[in-house]
Amino acid sequence: MIQHRQLEAFHAVVLMGATTRAAEILGISQPAVSRLIKHLEHSTKLKLFKRSNGRLILTREGELFHSAVNRAFQTLGSLGAVAEDIRNFRAQPLKIGALPAMSFSFVPYVVGAVHKAHPQAIVNLEPANSDIVRDLVAAGHLDIGFVADEVDISGVFAEQFAMPPAVCVLPKGHELSNRAVIHPNDLAEQPFISLSHADRGRRRIDQIFDRQHISRKIVAETHFALTICQFVQQGLGVGLINPYCLECVEPHSIVVRPFLPQISFKTMMIYAPTSPITGLVATFRSTSHEMATSFLYGLMRRFGAFDSFEGEKAFGKLTEPGPWIRNPLA
Repeated sequence: MIQHRQLEAFHAVVLMGATTRAAEILGISQPAVSRLIKHLEHSTKLKLFKRSNGRLILTREGELFHSAVNRAFQTLGSLGAVAEDIRNFRAQPLKIGALPAMSFSFVPYVVGAVHKAHPQAIVNLEPANSDIVRDLVAAGHLDIGFVADEVDISGVFAEQFAMPPAVCVLPKGHELSNRAVIHPNDLAEQPFISLSHADRGRRRIDQIFDRQHISRKIVAETHFALTICQFVQQGLGVGLINPYCLECVEPHSIVVRPFLPQISFKTMMIYAPTSPITGLVATFRSTSHEMATSFLYGLMRRFGAFDSFEGEKAFGKLTEPGPWIRNPLA
């Protein structure tokens, strides 16, 4: 059986040209080097050197074998750099998938925070609907996913991340702008911009109005909360949205108010069960949890949703991390 020490001796002799100098760099005796070379020739059944006037000269077999040995030592020499890349998160990009409300607002903020701590890290972000994100995580194509909680979580590990309550968005100067909190009856017969029927959040919104027998005048439908905001900016009507998307909206372009009764857009973080939550994945996860509440609280402040005590009280759970964030892995 070929031993690593035999290869070291062989490699050193070829590089140094003599057993005495090879012995010096290996820190062993010259006879020990000779024995290692003899054992290597026996193990490989190759004539690696020929002796001429007390010198060792590589045979053709020796040249071919050393070529392979040299490549092996070069590979071993690169392992230190590989280890450094792994330590500094350069070896493999962190692959994240997220529903649009998170992809275009919160997730880039977390990536920015992680980048400050680990500037060498590479991150790939894939915006997609929850079902697609779930499938990509389950298949191992993504490390982390942000999805709506109604998505099928078979084949993935899931934890509840956040439960942001829906907010009402109104055009500037709208007749309801002076209300601290918006209720369903306030929106009776109002031009209403709705989430599409494919969005599970719409079902919860519709149920609130149906139970109270309140009719809305739906003038547009869209799958994206950000598009609802853009329609509101154009004065098409009012809407109820996941507040995460407000990061992409100019604060003075619309009016934002808490909505009661609360309708939560529950969000989960999911992971492939075959991949351990370590390294950059663990860093991104913990940073996301740390930033979630303050990020949303800052948005509500920026849009004036807390300008009155009534409005802040309606959104009071935002400042209580218990109902918002759960860390079952912590």
